[in-house]
Amino acid sequence: MKKGILITLAVVMSFVLVCSITLLTISQEPIKKAEKETIIIAKEAAGLVTVSDFYWYNRDKTYFSVVGSNKDDEEIMVIVTKDGGATTILNQDEFITEQQAKELTREAKGSVDILEARIGLEGDIPIWEVSYKEENGRLGYYVLTAKSGKWVSDIENI
Repeated sequence: MKKGILITLAVVMSFVLVCSITLLTISQEPIKKAEKETIIIAKEAAGLVTVSDFYWYNRDKTYFSVVGSNKDDEEIMVIVTKDGGATTILNQDEFITEQQAKELTREAKGSVDILEARIGLEGDIPIWEVSYKEENGRLGYYVLTAKSGKWVSDIENI
């Protein structure tokens, strides 16, 4: 009797594990597809050779971005509009990095837990949107220009 219960439990747990892995894989497909398409566009538009980071920014519009280097070994950021595929190519040397955006947020917000940063466009201005968790557990978004790191907006207590 105990052996039968253990076998049934093992089968049920295996089924739950397989379903969970399948669900995770399926949920990641849109991100992987967007990344592949963005890399193809960035290779064609900017001569991207290597990719180090991928970002998905979604506010008024959705942008997919890749950071990497071109054939001249220059660090570039390529921002692609989801609708229409318009591209903006930025020379990384002229803009702050993700790490710098996170540090500027930490300096401005104090003791918050930085979650992630995404690059996108607000109008024609490249921006970093840094998400963070406050001590009270609430979420926030700190937005700064990618060019200078100047504060643009802050959404708190979400």
